Amino acid sequence: MVTPRAELCPRAPRRLRREVVVAGLGLLFSLGCARFRQVSDSIPGRHTIVREQLVIASDFSLPQQHRLLEELVAQRYDLAVKLGLPTSDEPIHVFLFDNPDRFHAFTRQNFPEVAPRRAFFVESDTRLTVYAQWGDRVAEDLRHEVAHGYLHAVVPNLPLWIDEGLAEYFEVPRGGAGLNRPHVDALLRAATEGRWKPDLARLEHFRSIAHMEQLDYAESWAWIHLLLETTPERAAVLRTQLHALRQKGSAPALWTQLGPQLPQPETELLAHLRNLAATPAH
Repeated sequence: MVTPRAELCPRAPRRLRREVVVAGLGLLFSLGCARFRQVSDSIPGRHTIVREQLVIASDFSLPQQHRLLEELVAQRYDLAVKLGLPTSDEPIHVFLFDNPDRFHAFTRQNFPEVAPRRAFFVESDTRLTVYAQWGDRVAEDLRHEVAHGYLHAVVPNLPLWIDEGLAEYFEVPRGGAGLNRPHVDALLRAATEGRWKPDLARLEHFRSIAHMEQLDYAESWAWIHLLLETTPERAAVLRTQLHALRQKGSAPALWTQLGPQLPQPETELLAHLRNLAATPAH
């Protein structure tokens, strides 16, 4: 059975750029949001838990009040409050595989274009879905992919860098203020070595993960963190952008809207990263 065309937003492993050729299309892309046909079967389903917007299916038993599920439910409200967005009642289907071998076999069968990974998000015209393997990093992976689901349920046509930057922000455990320390370290090291400098206008032009490197994911996160965690006025710029996308389906590039809130954006982003690097870890 052939199901509708879908949008794939997989979890991006650190320091890896992955490219595949889509059979029959001759299209080269790195795994991210890409169009392809999805065929689903052999998915977990012995146990199902419904927690508000989340419909979690697995072949192993999970407590209704499992602390990771509690965190994912709370993320729905954290995201809505932080971004000034409404919540949605559109279900996000989460399929949890009990071991990597079964997950990778499922991925090879149903998503042959996809390189091995731990989790990914799929959006079709009728469904929001997360597939993930249960393992040591499942909490980080699910926070990231479920954040994609919450966002896509309420905001259409998210620019790629905002979509990934927000998912990287919300993958951090609750109470961490979105601080993704590996990104801070990677960006400052690359800046010192002359391999990277901030350029939000460049990020705005990305339409495919095929053209994004790992530092681009990190920079996307950094701009989101700068906007959300410094001043209310800067956070309002991002919220206004999301509101426009939600209401109209399109909005001017965010870098053109920064105005007096970030008169020297590149300089201020680097200063923000240095401040974060100097902040003691809790």
